[in-house]
Amino acid sequence: MLVTIDQVSGKSFDYIIIGGGTAGLVVAVRLSEDPSRSVLVLEAGEPNLNDPAILLPPNYASQFGIPQYDWGYVTVPQANANGKSVSWVRGKGLGGSSAINLFQFHRPPRTDIDAFEELGNKGWNWKTLEKYYKRVERFLPPNEKHHMLDFDLHEHGLEGPLEVGYPGLSSGFEKPVFEAIMSLGINFTPEPALRRRRTWLTPVTISPTTRTRSYAANVYYEPNASRSNLNVLTSAHVARISLPKDASGEVTARSVSFLHGGKEYQAFVDKEVVVSAGAIMSPQVLELSGIGDPDVLQKAGVEVVVDLEGVGNNIQEHLNVGLTYQVKEELEAGFLTFDCMKDPEELRRQKELYVAGEKGVFDIATYLMAFMPLSAITPDAQGLQKKYLASIQARIAAGDYPSGLKKQYQLQLDHIKAEIPSHELIVMQRYNLFSSIPDLKRKYVTLMPMLNHPLSRGSIHIKSNNPLEYPEIDPHYFEEEYDIRSFVESFKFVRRVAQQEPLRSIFIFPGPSVQTDEEIIDFLKGTVTSTSHTIGSCSMLAQEDGGVVDNKLKASFPGYYSVTSPYYFVHTPNHWQVYGTTNVRVIDISIIPLHIGGHTQATAYAIGELGADIIKDRVDF
Repeated sequence: MLVTIDQVSGKSFDYIIIGGGTAGLVVAVRLSEDPSRSVLVLEAGEPNLNDPAILLPPNYASQFGIPQYDWGYVTVPQANANGKSVSWVRGKGLGGSSAINLFQFHRPPRTDIDAFEELGNKGWNWKTLEKYYKRVERFLPPNEKHHMLDFDLHEHGLEGPLEVGYPGLSSGFEKPVFEAIMSLGINFTPEPALRRRRTWLTPVTISPTTRTRSYAANVYYEPNASRSNLNVLTSAHVARISLPKDASGEVTARSVSFLHGGKEYQAFVDKEVVVSAGAIMSPQVLELSGIGDPDVLQKAGVEVVVDLEGVGNNIQEHLNVGLTYQVKEELEAGFLTFDCMKDPEELRRQKELYVAGEKGVFDIATYLMAFMPLSAITPDAQGLQKKYLASIQARIAAGDYPSGLKKQYQLQLDHIKAEIPSHELIVMQRYNLFSSIPDLKRKYVTLMPMLNHPLSRGSIHIKSNNPLEYPEIDPHYFEEEYDIRSFVESFKFVRRVAQQEPLRSIFIFPGPSVQTDEEIIDFLKGTVTSTSHTIGSCSMLAQEDGGVVDNKLKASFPGYYSVTSPYYFVHTPNHWQVYGTTNVRVIDISIIPLHIGGHTQATAYAIGELGADIIKDRVDF
């Protein structure tokens, strides 16, 4: 239930969860299933419940840049991206980014999940995660299949809380884009996790029954909000975790301090603190609490409690750009796009259709995508890999990289050789999200190439001890040249898709600019945007590999466990925590150590479910 400050300040709770976002609400609801456990969720944003801006599907992206819904983060200027600072959209309020995302719900390839275990996290493999993906999902299939819409019910969860299905109406672009992509050798697959190069229609988190967004707040929290042991305080911005040391030097969380209504308050914890603030805020919370790189902490004026250099490092992010095409005027009647939502008159008409239960723009969604390895999008894949990966291979051989990055790069090189998809194409039925529409009366489609497994690594660190000051976000875009060179090939592939029939006869093509590789590189660097899929800032790795948490999202004090390490420590009950602490855990996508080829929503939910089972001691690994 939503509680007041008087019900929280100075009170004790078994579990305090920092962040009421996607994973945080999953953990809170699962822990509160036991009425003997008291759970407090501290969410910095507003409740935003029953809000049409969130619930109505065509309103997606309208929340971007609005402080009620979006944190509005911005990176530092990127040296390898023409000095550009990039907006990083993140959901603010109950449900977190599940309240404002673009709805895509699917799993990454098995190899990407198995990589977690290959990096030393025992038990974190496809076999384990698959059941948690299914636990989240209540897949509601359409009445019939067709050549573009196929699925295998055995690959879906049917009884979970999150309603997942397909849009009620095709926009008209799906068939011609499918045909264009497939003409270039990218075949259809009904289930993305089962294929290496594929195109398909992804399920989305839009309820087929209510025609509204299905997200963490309305399917996990609201049905369970009456539980007396589930306490949710909104507008509560966490300042720090209190981490005193005992006589033996062990560090145990005793309380969490937070800002509410302009004042600072404190809540006490009896069992565990769970940090679920996301890939940007989770490292900030740890660093403000004295957990992190001593150089970072001392510069920010924070006393060092636990020396843990991995906090805020190993940042990886999916990148994209948009190539927008206008539909020929004489063909516009055959297509639906979201562009009309910018026209007040057409928006009113579409809302009337929606309220009357009739089909219209409110029933379409962005759900056509393809995933490919470099070899599927360019005939020169081997030449590019030989030329631009040689320096990384040489530095691995010379031992120039830290141990954790070396292991990650070795896996990434293996995946590239095995032709695991690292490039994505997504089709959005609208003008480019980050540009103004030149003509509200016309219709557009944007083809977006995306880079899913960058080699470049970035960081997120606090700049001061002020909890309200945003951290410094530096993703180090294109620091490794292979990233930009392979991204160029994605750009050129998308252009080839647009030139294939039947798309060639549908689109009006822009002018002849940006043709050479160097022109494309300059374009990419100047227009690159974030997909809000950041991972790695609290990586689940051995401490010696730059890790922040272990395979139980904690680690024993003072040692660690690694499948690949010759050093083993005896673990006792309740001694799994953020390295160097006894009762602080991180449960969100910041713990992913190596990026996945897919949108992160489904994985965020699965991590929340698995994390809750770990706390309940229901996982044996």
